[in-house]
Amino acid sequence: MDSTILSNTEEPCVVYPWEPCNDNEMQMKASFEDNYLDHMSNLKIESNPSQNTLTTIACGVLHDVTRNLIEEFCESGASMVIFDFNGLSFEQCRKMVFEIRQGVFNYSLKKNNRIPYSMTLVLDLEGSCITTGSIFHTTTTQRLIELSTNAHVYLTNDVEYKFKCTEDRIYVNSDIILRLKINDRIYLDYGKIELAVIRVDEDEVYCLIKRGEFLGSEKVVHVPGIPVGSTALTKLDEEKIRTGIQLKVDVILVPGVRNSVFFDQVRKFVVTERGRDINLYAKIDNTVGLENIDDFIPGVDGVFLNRPNLSMEVGHDKIFLAQKIVLSKCNLAGKPTITYGEYLNSMEVNTVPTTAEVNDLINTVMDGTDCIYLDVTMRSANKLHCIQYAASLCRQGEAAIWEQQLFTELNKKSKPKIDPAQAISIGCVEVSFKCHAAAIIVITTSGLSARFIARYRPRCPVLAIVRHGKSARKLSVWRNVIALQYIDPIENIWKDIENRTRFAMDFGKRKGILHQGDLVLHMSCSKQNVGFANTMSVFYVSAGDLVNA
Repeated sequence: MDSTILSNTEEPCVVYPWEPCNDNEMQMKASFEDNYLDHMSNLKIESNPSQNTLTTIACGVLHDVTRNLIEEFCESGASMVIFDFNGLSFEQCRKMVFEIRQGVFNYSLKKNNRIPYSMTLVLDLEGSCITTGSIFHTTTTQRLIELSTNAHVYLTNDVEYKFKCTEDRIYVNSDIILRLKINDRIYLDYGKIELAVIRVDEDEVYCLIKRGEFLGSEKVVHVPGIPVGSTALTKLDEEKIRTGIQLKVDVILVPGVRNSVFFDQVRKFVVTERGRDINLYAKIDNTVGLENIDDFIPGVDGVFLNRPNLSMEVGHDKIFLAQKIVLSKCNLAGKPTITYGEYLNSMEVNTVPTTAEVNDLINTVMDGTDCIYLDVTMRSANKLHCIQYAASLCRQGEAAIWEQQLFTELNKKSKPKIDPAQAISIGCVEVSFKCHAAAIIVITTSGLSARFIARYRPRCPVLAIVRHGKSARKLSVWRNVIALQYIDPIENIWKDIENRTRFAMDFGKRKGILHQGDLVLHMSCSKQNVGFANTMSVFYVSAGDLVNA
């Protein structure tokens, strides 16, 4: 056959040249230094962070949330919504969840190329909580009372004052205050007001106001060193869990976790109520739970670090230590974390946060959290700006992480013999570092391989292609993971893998994650029913990969 005819009929092989990475991108030089001082000294002010936010953003929503707001959250990149059912009837709860799901559906249909957007629905339980009563209104506009520094006030559990709180006497819905001693501290409204016990009477406590401030109705009361609540779920929380199961929420935050016995009881109750497919996250909101975290962390699906509550017990000056302890233990155990620290609260009224708030959020990202919870979205008039600003800060923090040290230490902790799925995931992450991959595409069913890869903290997004919406939503909490639900029917196993891979490539290009010439790692199974992604391949992105969905 004529060689000229052969050359005209064959498709030419396109080989993209390998180019060294730019040290100015994502603090590349500093991230892979061998020691701490070299890492710190090689950080560059002008370094460009990634265009992709790896840290997950969770937003708080109120009971009157609308589908239009949820569409805007999806457009801004938020992956989780956190809500509670406090004071709501079942119909009101159902309406709120329906609005959230309808907003996600509308966004997926109109703006996400009909790809189901993976928005995780998280139910926040209140647990046993001590609160003050309601302010006695002397005028129609009065909503607050002023407790002045160095003045005195009575705290009482007499229900006669439940709706008659004044500057002189405040109702507290617990008799725990009667067990206090002289000079014990009581904190109101997350520490804004500090009281010192002077005298304990039969049904009230006489206190000196060490730090005064304005007080509203039904504010949280903290008594350091004394465990609050029972060692079992309250009846109200049990009802909320049943409602959450009926409405098919994805995650439930369990408050007041102290040990594995309590958490196992909650797990057993949820399974009994047919909520086996719901993930349970333990709230670290008290010192007992913090001390016993090694006991219950193996059995939880994730951890929610409630810094405002915890700081009331450990102290504001030590909360940074508690954060480092919890996040590092979760990273070592391979458990996803959501951190709540009243981030960017000044943006409720301002367009720019304070320097302290900026540093706080970035340091949380560098400490290793998977998700940042923004409750300011429940109050701010410019909610989208808060999310976008938080995402930009997360990218700065992600770029400055000392990747060499982090991966090496996580890898060392994975001593033989380990799960084969975990072993190949470690190799995948290391290859992604060495070749500066733009993304890792994982074809997965349960999400196991994607979770293992995210556990070892790659520097690039992980596109996890799954078929089940529930699995995709559970994956969305993990840092690095972009969970995509693939809904086209299965032709055969090999064709399905190819279709899902092209689907991921198309999504990555449209979202600006992938560009022609980028290098991509691909994880899939070698044959049907393997149980995990056991095959890794490497390829470059070409123009021909784009598929119109």
